[in-house]
Amino acid sequence: MKKYLAVAAVLFKAQIVYRFNVTLTALGTVWRVIFAWILWGAIFNGRGEVGGFTLQAMLSYYLVNAFLLSMDMSWGSGREIMDRIKGGTFSKYMVIPSNPQAHFLSQSLGTSAYYGIFGVVAAIFSALVFRIYPVFTTDPLKILMAVAMFLLGLVFMNCYQIFVGLWAFKYTDVDFLFYFLPAIVSFFRGEYFPISLLPGIFANILKFFPFTHVTYTPAMLLIGRMDRNDGLIGLIVLSVWVIGAVLLNEMTYNRLRTKYEGVGI
Repeated sequence: MKKYLAVAAVLFKAQIVYRFNVTLTALGTVWRVIFAWILWGAIFNGRGEVGGFTLQAMLSYYLVNAFLLSMDMSWGSGREIMDRIKGGTFSKYMVIPSNPQAHFLSQSLGTSAYYGIFGVVAAIFSALVFRIYPVFTTDPLKILMAVAMFLLGLVFMNCYQIFVGLWAFKYTDVDFLFYFLPAIVSFFRGEYFPISLLPGIFANILKFFPFTHVTYTPAMLLIGRMDRNDGLIGLIVLSVWVIGAVLLNEMTYNRLRTKYEGVGI
């Protein structure tokens, strides 16, 4: 565990070098809020509520969701794995005394922690500029559930990206998956609009998918739009998916790495 904490700490410090990327990510958080402010401002024109949301509640949802998304750096794990396998340099992760999945997870979480600092700044800036008065729950259990679920969500997103990256062992180039799958994941995470606005049967089905509980459910808990039972269901569903994803990645890695012909193997 100590070596993985060291990896996370190194990646946290390394982000100081990538100031431009950090700035763009923070601006991306602001842009998500601008998009919501323009779009939902027009939709709410002359209306008091839409789908049970007031305008301030809807903007609060997007504000929280944008902040949570700014901390998800999992995409880097999958792409790095693919690039290293393609370039023949993944072999170092096969010979050092470290589990590759844990190593890349540690890297990503260290990066996420750094980006989270600027995500908070961007969210506060957005709230002040666009006069958003966030509607937050005062229930400590809901807040605790949301934080725990989001952390589990970061782990799951990394496992998912690592799983996609590992298929480069077999197909060498899986770039298509990195372009195609994000749109589906974004929909499931409630990035475009709150999933509760969907017809009831679809919203209920999505409760059993992990992506829904990565940012959507934590955001809804934090703004008080979900009760404790929904939070508990989300935690259970996401925990099961995380365990399954970790095991699946280990099985996939152990099976596909035998096909690798990288440098030093």
